[in-house]
Amino acid sequence: MTTGKPVAIVSAVLTLLASKMKKYEITFSTLYPETPLTFWVHVPKVKGAAFDVNNYEPPLSRLVGGKGFPVLRLYFLGIELRFSSLHEISHFTDVLDQKNLPTSISLSLKRNAGVGPNGHWLSRLPAKLKPWKQRVKLVQLLKLAKADFASVFL
Repeated sequence: MTTGKPVAIVSAVLTLLASKMKKYEITFSTLYPETPLTFWVHVPKVKGAAFDVNNYEPPLSRLVGGKGFPVLRLYFLGIELRFSSLHEISHFTDVLDQKNLPTSISLSLKRNAGVGPNGHWLSRLPAKLKPWKQRVKLVQLLKLAKADFASVFL
């Protein structure tokens, strides 16, 4: 026979896990927070130049006065995804919103940097985030988070 305590504990743990499955926060960093998408989204206009957020196309996110550079940290299915610009979020959602994912080879060729597809962010994305059913949920959550992230720059 079982008592009510183990069931209550399991229920509490499942509730805690469920609350952590879909969550996001905005944090700030004193240094520019390079994420797995930064290289693939932001291309330097002048290679080797000193760091300048405007030296990239599209530009990197600017410093938010008194706080630092914003970072969107999204937690989904126990995985943390980080974004340092609205452009990175847009690119990520554009790719994941496609019913059939593009190959990392095709995405790598667009960057034209001589970096192989195995280093592309899509090839490094955990497999449990790639099924269509999960991507739909992830993109919905990311679109909500993007609105909050955009408000940081106002």
